[in-house]
Formats: sequence, C-alpha cells, structure tokens
Amino acid sequence: MDYANIILEMLDRIKKLETEVDSLKQRLDNDAAKSAESDNLQRSAAMMHSPAAMANKRDTTRYMFEGNVYLKNRLVLAIVQRYVQEHPGVTRNGLKQAFAKSLQGSIGVVEDVEIASLRRDCEVRFFTKESEIIRLCDGDMYVCNQWGVLNIPNFIKAAEQNGYNIESI
Repeated sequence: MDYANIILEMLDRIKKLETEVDSLKQRLDNDAAKSAESDNLQRSAAMMHSPAAMANKRDTTRYMFEGNVYLKNRLVLAIVQRYVQEHPGVTRNGLKQAFAKSLQGSIGVVEDVEIASLRRDCEVRFFTKESEIIRLCDGDMYVCNQWGVLNIPNFIKAAEQNGYNIESI
C-alpha cells in the first residue's frame, strides 16, 4: 500500500469537502439574508398600516364644513362655535355634555377657562386667542386643539349626529 497516495487522496477529498461546505455556508447565509430582508419588508409594511404607525404619521386631511376648509383642530373649533351660536343659552356644563370629554381623550373637547389656565401648557393645548374663546352665559371656555387621526373620527361622528355636515377632502 502506498500510504502517501492514500493520504494525498484523502487530503484532496477533504479540500473538496471544505469547498463544498463553504459553498453551502455561503448559500445558507444568502438565504438567511434574503429571508431576513423579506421579514423586515413584511414587518415594515405591516407596521406602516398599524394604528400606532398611523398615529405617528402626520395626517394632513382637511375637512369641509359650511363651505370652509379646515384642519382637524380648526374644524373642532368651528363646530363648537356654530353649536354655541345655535344654542345661545347653553351653559358650560351643557356644552361639556354636548361634546363629551371622551371624544377627545384626556384633555376633553372644551374646558372652563379657569381650569384650563391652571395647566402650564394651556396655550399649547387650547385655542386661547380672544376671538377663539367660547363665551357662554355662565362663563368662558377654551376649545382643545389637540386632534389627531385617532380621535377626530369620534368628534366628527358626534358632530354629524348633531346635524352638522362634514366632508373629508
């Protein structure tokens, strides 16, 4: 027996096997990368349509109300102002009942000026200019300006139930 030839033949086989293993590893890595990329794309696509992602994406929908175009927060102000015009004797409690706090979330749709003014962020969270203040028979109120894609549908539904026609444009 020629041990030298056997050893050379074995080394040649080992080299071929190592090359094949390297090739298989490379294919596995490529497949894993493609799979990860596909998973990432699927995750990204799913996340883009999730409610959380929609909340983070700036929604610039405009609304038509009584022939005027409004952004979300200005729409709310216009509807509350119209409601007060149509109900001249409405009280602060009556306005809060007409536009329940739950429509907006933690701040509420309207708030007494005295209460809202206690907030450090009052001028950021409410319409506080003189022309925007809601003047009622028993005191003044501010309208919240914090409206987004998650809470505006609640308000629009309530406004439409009160007879206001709003069109998304």
